[in-house]
Amino acid sequence: MLESEIKVWDMPGTPQKIYNLLKMLTLQAENIEYVKIYIEKTGTYVSGNSGTSAAKFARHCGLLEGFLVSFGYRFIEVTPQAWQKFFIGKQVYPKIPKEIKGKERKRILAKRKTERKNKIKVRSQELCPNLKITLKVSDAVGILAYGENLSR
Repeated sequence: MLESEIKVWDMPGTPQKIYNLLKMLTLQAENIEYVKIYIEKTGTYVSGNSGTSAAKFARHCGLLEGFLVSFGYRFIEVTPQAWQKFFIGKQVYPKIPKEIKGKERKRILAKRKTERKNKIKVRSQELCPNLKITLKVSDAVGILAYGENLSR
């Protein structure tokens, strides 16, 4: 993975902005013979995520897939479990007892998610020290690293 060839963007917040970003990238890629696109395979609810966040995420993923297809791109879906295991190792947590419910359970799950996201960000920054890696773009670096490893 050549850091000099990596550029990252935050996921745009509206359908029109997602479309505009992909259109700009398509124009930049006109003279590139082969483009590989890896996206995270989504579609299931993740415990600990709010319903509103999950719905927005799923909507944006659907828009992204639709726009990619409309621009004539094929893409390779990778599961979060696969790329995260490759990128930061398998995360093993103690089982949350059934008696722990509600807000306490959500707090534990949120803490685990934050820890995992921070590990991904640190690893992404290690791979790309000259880029400004934020939590918003660190997953993309991990997905790319995993995809490029598949291509070998």
